[in-house]
Amino acid sequence: MVSASSWSSGKHEVRGAVTWAGGRLRLSGRWSEALYAGEPPAARCLWRPGAMPPDNELYYGFTRFAMELNELEPGMKDVLPHTDTRLRPDQRALEEGDVETAEQLKHQLEQAQRERRRDAHDHTPAWFRKVTENGEEMWVFTGEYWKAREAGFPDLKAPVIW
Repeated sequence: MVSASSWSSGKHEVRGAVTWAGGRLRLSGRWSEALYAGEPPAARCLWRPGAMPPDNELYYGFTRFAMELNELEPGMKDVLPHTDTRLRPDQRALEEGDVETAEQLKHQLEQAQRERRRDAHDHTPAWFRKVTENGEEMWVFTGEYWKAREAGFPDLKAPVIW
């Protein structure tokens, strides 16, 4: 994502790259319009937002993808790290229509986050590393997630966040 204010021309802009041993593919676009792969003007459209599902206003105006994003397939909970956002109890309560509990849980999560920040614990991302390329700062996936997942995340040092 590109940092931008609400009134900036860069609003909703996405820039990135997918790299592999044999090459690199640049991605660009706006998450609200379309995502392209390659260099303009020859870039190919990879994605455009689809039509809104029926009754989307009952689901905060979410797309079908956003509505299903937190769904857990059977057995998935057993192979996810405790930091996976699909395990957030406040989101789950909201999805189940329990707004009061969701608000209480979210308040608790935010308070714990403030306390962790106040205590100034250094945090090193487990699955990404920061690099600078051509003067641009970016995060690169290390590939270690899949090895750790297969082992059941025995060495995950992330704090309990929910």
